[in-house]
Amino acid sequence: MSLNTVCLRPMRRADIDALVDLLRRTWYADGEPQVQTMVARADLEFCLARTTTAIVAEYQGHPVGVALGHINRKSGGRSPVNRHHKAACKAMLRLMRTAEGRRGARELMVLGVEGGLMSATARRQGHTYDAEVILLILDHMMQGSGVGARLFDGMEQAFRQAGAQRYFLYTNTGCNVGFYDHRGLTRRIERTVPGKDGSATTYYLYDSVL
Repeated sequence: MSLNTVCLRPMRRADIDALVDLLRRTWYADGEPQVQTMVARADLEFCLARTTTAIVAEYQGHPVGVALGHINRKSGGRSPVNRHHKAACKAMLRLMRTAEGRRGARELMVLGVEGGLMSATARRQGHTYDAEVILLILDHMMQGSGVGARLFDGMEQAFRQAGAQRYFLYTNTGCNVGFYDHRGLTRRIERTVPGKDGSATTYYLYDSVL
């Protein structure tokens, strides 16, 4: 596959269902597909609720990756309630109908709590940011193709054009953490949270100067 056959473009509303499926296949593949699709939808809608910049990678007419970013200057530092907040809340309510759905909803809430705790720690350490990479996800068939790097480059370029100087992102051991190390970002904060089954998940806040 040639990189020239993959185009980057602004995200469209029509991409949402395909991106929900991408999230489900990547992070929520275990469990009942209908429930996990709703978990993925809630996750994506929560991300979109605070997104100011969205770049999609398209291959043969289908979205195969996306980068979502938030630039403070474009939103006044605040995110008013929008249709994505409402869609996320609707999805969360539907998840309450089953035990599996409730587990998925709790996992999403843990992600939010851990992110908030790490941001609070960063602020106490004197770190402030102009922008955030909210989401970077790539179809498995595109792994190693360089498309992820192109998406990340595109988001950094959008940050620069908006005058942002420092940005951050959250990630965890369920993601390709090494990508951010390879890109030269600083692993600023990490928190390891034990799971009920004896496993543990480590959450990270990375940052970088543009």
